[in-house]
Amino acid sequence: MMCLIRPAVVAAALALTGCGEKTTDVTGKVTYKGKALVYGNVAILDGGPAPKGGAIQPDGTYRVSGVRLGVHKVAVSSAPPPGSDATKKSTDRRDMDDERTTAPVIPAPPEVLKGWFAIPDKYGDPAKSELTMDVKPGQPFDLDLK
Repeated sequence: MMCLIRPAVVAAALALTGCGEKTTDVTGKVTYKGKALVYGNVAILDGGPAPKGGAIQPDGTYRVSGVRLGVHKVAVSSAPPPGSDATKKSTDRRDMDDERTTAPVIPAPPEVLKGWFAIPDKYGDPAKSELTMDVKPGQPFDLDLK
């Protein structure tokens, strides 16, 4: 009897190892009113313990790794890049209010500083963005915000 149980346990263990959730990398381009975003993040809420995220590159492209297959909510944020006029103003105010020293800020590349623009805040909240994507292996997903 013991001879039959061992092979059954081994077979069950081998079968379970191939049954994990399938994931893929999601790539695409983010635009707002047809113009590429040059800075920011894409977050995908794929049902895992934390959102999966990826940085938006200066050409508007992004990559988010290890996303579960299926339909998921998406958020896109584009805060002012380091070294922009908007971050300089907030840093100046903080310096006046706070005497603690802070680490120096490394400015974003010139093409990012020149090309950055704000997008509506709603896109940064997956509950308000109304953005979803159907994640499938090998299928790029462009995000065209309006």
